[in-house]
Amino acid sequence: MADVIAFLIKHFYDLDACPPPSDLGQILEDIGFNDIEINQALMLLEVLANCPEVSETQYHRDAIRVYCEEELKSLPQDVISLLYLLDDAEAINGEQREFVVHALQHLPPEEITVDMAKVLTLLVLWAHKSELPALIGAELMMALHGKAVMH
Repeated sequence: MADVIAFLIKHFYDLDACPPPSDLGQILEDIGFNDIEINQALMLLEVLANCPEVSETQYHRDAIRVYCEEELKSLPQDVISLLYLLDDAEAINGEQREFVVHALQHLPPEEITVDMAKVLTLLVLWAHKSELPALIGAELMMALHGKAVMH
């Protein structure tokens, strides 16, 4: 799925620039992505397209995210640390973090990695047309090319 997300981010300015799901699915299939990856990516795009924007009054900077036992069992510590870093640097907001956490928990355990968390973070930021601090944005983009180094 990371390859499909990387393709979308590289080839479409934002979520609004993507073709309708049926057309996009056909484009992705013609390129050679498998059906499972395409369906996972299209499902994520649908969720993102239907998410209401979070206003600043709905998200409190001083809130602390406590992970439940199920999340602690399924999410590696380096993934949780990455999400904390992104949240602390104000690169993502609470809603965006929760999208990433939820998406990660629906992946097979072997796919829950720091790089996948970075790719999903890029997806949600791309869909929300969010700005990123330069150093964090560069590090997240490296995950698309398989050269990520930040953990």
